[in-house]
Amino acid sequence: MDTFAEMTGWLPLSLTLLFAQTPTSAPTEEEQRAAQELEFRELQLQVETLRAQLEAQQQEDQGHIQALQQQQALQQERAGALEQLRQQRLVSLQRAYDWLITADQLLESGELAVGPSIAYAQREISTALSTAADTGRGQTVRLIESALERLSTVNDAVDERDVYPARQQLQAAGAELHEAWRLTLNRPGTTLVNQ
Repeated sequence: MDTFAEMTGWLPLSLTLLFAQTPTSAPTEEEQRAAQELEFRELQLQVETLRAQLEAQQQEDQGHIQALQQQQALQQERAGALEQLRQQRLVSLQRAYDWLITADQLLESGELAVGPSIAYAQREISTALSTAADTGRGQTVRLIESALERLSTVNDAVDERDVYPARQQLQAAGAELHEAWRLTLNRPGTTLVNQ
């Protein structure tokens, strides 16, 4: 019994100790307001940080867009210049070819005064060569150079009244110019690197 009494005696004492502890007091309205204000400032700071990051990203993206636009404009400008050179080359090759036909017809009819026709053809071929050389090296350039070299021998052959070799050179040069013209016509906007 003593033991039970001792145990029951401890029970009210334990409960008394338990309930006697002062519970933590609830935060006051002012403390709640201060905590909310602190939380609001932290959120505001996070929003400002995100906004700054977004603006920085937008500026970076804008810079990339402007760089791409400039690159595209340069490419379009270059493509336009190459196309203009190609058109000039086509005209020069056609004119040179026409002058070669004129010279060949003169020789065929027995007329040996082909010097002016050859000179005009050489001038047009040189113009075509300069536009081709400006945009690269390739088959077109080699054909034009070969035709120009052939014409340098025609006047000498005519001076020696060797009409047949002169006509052969004219016809071979004409075939080379025609092939160069065909390559140029079929490859708009190319740089002639692979021609």
